[in-house]
Amino acid sequence: MTQSAIQSASTSANTDSRIWGILAIAVGTQAAGSIVSQGIYILVPFWREAFGVTLASASLAVTVMNGVQIITMYSFGRAIDMYGERKVVGIAMTAMAAAMAATALFVDNLVSLLICMAFLGGTYSAVQPGGTRAVMRWFPPHKRGIATGFRQAAVPFGTMIAAAVLPYFAVHYGWHSAAWVGAGVSIFGALLFWGLYREPDSIATKAAAPLPLKILIRTVGEEKNFWPVLRLGIAMSAFQFTFTAHMISYLTGHFRIDIVLAALLFALIQCAGIPGRVLLPWLSDYYRPAKRAHSLAFISLIAVGTTVLLTLLPAIMPMAAILVLLVLLGFFGIGWFPLYLLEIAEAAPKSSIASTVAFASTICLAVMALGPYLFGLIADWFGYQAAWFSLIAPVLITAGQLLRSRSPQ
Repeated sequence: MTQSAIQSASTSANTDSRIWGILAIAVGTQAAGSIVSQGIYILVPFWREAFGVTLASASLAVTVMNGVQIITMYSFGRAIDMYGERKVVGIAMTAMAAAMAATALFVDNLVSLLICMAFLGGTYSAVQPGGTRAVMRWFPPHKRGIATGFRQAAVPFGTMIAAAVLPYFAVHYGWHSAAWVGAGVSIFGALLFWGLYREPDSIATKAAAPLPLKILIRTVGEEKNFWPVLRLGIAMSAFQFTFTAHMISYLTGHFRIDIVLAALLFALIQCAGIPGRVLLPWLSDYYRPAKRAHSLAFISLIAVGTTVLLTLLPAIMPMAAILVLLVLLGFFGIGWFPLYLLEIAEAAPKSSIASTVAFASTICLAVMALGPYLFGLIADWFGYQAAWFSLIAPVLITAGQLLRSRSPQ
């Protein structure tokens, strides 16, 4: 082997080890952010009891957090494109820690809680576009699928950790201690990303300013698959978060399953989503590297097909059949997201990756917020069959449109 070949192999090995180190930092930061943000859902019952309010009033903590996240998402995405993900995400996660510390120190009523949750939601919105931009800048195209999959698997993984840890602290030491845990996790995420992450040496990405929103929308719209992918992502966001919100009620109501067992089955769905988010983008990049958008459409169709089978099952059914369908639903119904996120990011101009991801995520977040409520209304008025149909039909239509489009080679 020649000296130049040896140097090339050494450089390649060093680059590989460096990008996987970057991925570990991105995964750890995403998991930390998820533990804190998803932990708010878990703490709602404790706040309801502490403040003596209704469940609906206590749940406003989640509504306010998500609402402000929707409002600030695009602004943070643009800031990341302007100043870099290291600085913006590091500051944002430090601010998340401040929000949770303020919750632990000063919150003694619902109003003060909502103020802190607004600040938390407004700062958490930097994590998703920042991490996606890091993957896009560091990883070559053929490795972005597996990298995005691992990073997105950190979301349900962080949710599982929050569900296991925060109730223990809240029960044994009070909800204030659980808030302090959230503050500590946020500081860990900030130190991890701000302290260890480094921006890649790229003059091109630093030279160009992010595009204004109107020009950005027009530019990404010129990509053939952008709007079909975005429409399918919107439909799948409504699908995923609606079945997440209503699955336990459906299992107990239709199959007459005990609520504790139904909750365990719901946890199984979330667990199945973790390998789904890693394996599906990897398989797509390995076997269909030029047709990721079509893979997204097929995965979405499998998810809704599984849901159709689940809704057609009779009330009395062997548990094994229900388990198989729920695992498939979790694997595909949660595992679709990295493929979607990567398609959106790769359609973006290099100067506006975070802005594009934030723009698409803002729309999906709004649909996530409205979907469960509209599904519940339809279920109350017309029954679960009509509600499931209203959820599935948009996915069928948008996936069909995406399959009819030609993937860029």
